[in-house]
Amino acid sequence: MSPTKPGAIITVLYKRTPDLKFDLGYFQTTHVPLASKFWLPRGLMEAHAVIPTAESEFAFAMTMYWKSLEAWEDAMKVKEEMEVIRGDVGQFTNGAPLFVVGKVLP
Repeated sequence: MSPTKPGAIITVLYKRTPDLKFDLGYFQTTHVPLASKFWLPRGLMEAHAVIPTAESEFAFAMTMYWKSLEAWEDAMKVKEEMEVIRGDVGQFTNGAPLFVVGKVLP
């Protein structure tokens, strides 16, 4: 595996629903930097906000590249940081995030 290839890719999806509220500005300028502050030292390599096409069943997505699946799992175990990150979600959406967690094949 090359040093720049991630070990895990985590995708967070927000389903397109008639009542979905999503403040993309807040998400990009506040939530992503907040999560990155905690997660970059723990193995987050990069993250990208994604707007799916209108035909998609999902309205918004975030794709995160992690050094390893273990790094992601360890970051999820840091209770204080996760409380802050999860507590901020309601500031930008009323939607429930759906996580797709995957290990990158060699």
